[in-house]
Amino acid sequence: MLIRAYLPHFLTALFGGLFVAAGIFTFGNALVFDRLFLGVIIFTAILCRRDINIVAALAIILLQHLFEELAWLYIPAYDIVNIPIYLAGLLVSYYFWYDWVSKILLANSILAIIAELFWYLTEYSAPSIAWYLGLMIVCIFVRHFIFNRVSYVDMYFPEKGRSINLDWILYKINAFLVITQTIIFLEYFVRHILGYSNALLAYNYSAYIIHGLSTLIIWAAFSESYKQLIPKQLKA
Repeated sequence: MLIRAYLPHFLTALFGGLFVAAGIFTFGNALVFDRLFLGVIIFTAILCRRDINIVAALAIILLQHLFEELAWLYIPAYDIVNIPIYLAGLLVSYYFWYDWVSKILLANSILAIIAELFWYLTEYSAPSIAWYLGLMIVCIFVRHFIFNRVSYVDMYFPEKGRSINLDWILYKINAFLVITQTIIFLEYFVRHILGYSNALLAYNYSAYIIHGLSTLIIWAAFSESYKQLIPKQLKA
């Protein structure tokens, strides 16, 4: 009885401390952190492979990470993708209008289009801001899939879908990511339109915030998944 009562809390605290330490020590080394991130998510998926709800939530995390990496590789490198990204921002905000985060995306998309036109007409060397809109779009898609995950699971695995705490943690983190990206995004306009070139507060601290949120995701993915697994193991 004591083991059943306290083991989940002990393991959550233990691995929580380990993941926080790993997040701190891997800051500034994106390659190592990416391997840690993917390793923990894949290991957790294998560990909880019999629970389709956990596996589905972890699959959404992996897909988000993949799309973010692709966005990092291709959006800043090719200016031609800016227009499709801005149009996608308008379409996504309309399609997911029920989500309050989409209203932030719409405002940012309109501001981006106006800013790009201003920079083009004034022949200003425009910064690459489409990357931030791309991340916001990914986050809104993730919120949509998380919100509807139970329905999608039931579609392919009837009566197997159920809500888990990891869903709501991911749902909230992605909203916070959109807000964080928006602050960085708006700071670009302060620098490149209003002329306050030293406005770098959000830009300088964004790496710490996003790294911290990514560390929180891998900790939540493991701890919340393991909380679902332990009672079944002890019962068995």
